[in-house]
Amino acid sequence: TTAGGVSANRIAQWDGAAWSALGSGMNSFVSALAVDAAGNLYAGGDFTTAGGVSADRIARWDGSVWHTLGSGMNDGVYALAVDGQGNLDAGGAFTTAGGVSANYIARWDGSAWHTLGSGMNDGVRALAVDGQGNLYAGGYFTTAGGVIANGIARWDGSAWHALGSGMNDYVEALAVDG
Repeated sequence: TTAGGVSANRIAQWDGAAWSALGSGMNSFVSALAVDAAGNLYAGGDFTTAGGVSADRIARWDGSVWHTLGSGMNDGVYALAVDGQGNLDAGGAFTTAGGVSANYIARWDGSAWHTLGSGMNDGVRALAVDGQGNLYAGGYFTTAGGVIANGIARWDGSAWHALGSGMNDYVEALAVDG
């Protein structure tokens, strides 16, 4: 709840010399962060308010204030990634995003939440986007879009694909090279 002696309420910014709060912060944990090309910061987690504004588990910081992303999610957001078109992908324990059924993964296009196929059968804990725009998801799931995926899958913009036979345990972090 503090960073460098400054009250920060679960989120803070380092400017190279000192810590500062981002508004009045969140009322619970922040688990994921992503930044878009315009410099907006997205935060996901278990919080229900951001800067005093109702924000169910996801919010956007524009450099001055926190904003909601629709009506948010019904459960935790644990992974975020921004693609080359500026869409924000979110993964977690949720089954609705902005009131739309979204099984553990959803995409924010700047104004509304959308599903990515039929989603997963269990939680998403990691997301990464490659240079071709493919979205990779890792987590506790065994199927993605109805395809057997065992903890890891790739979204090509229209369908989910397995990566080989997948993993023998959960995936909690991902990175892409190029």
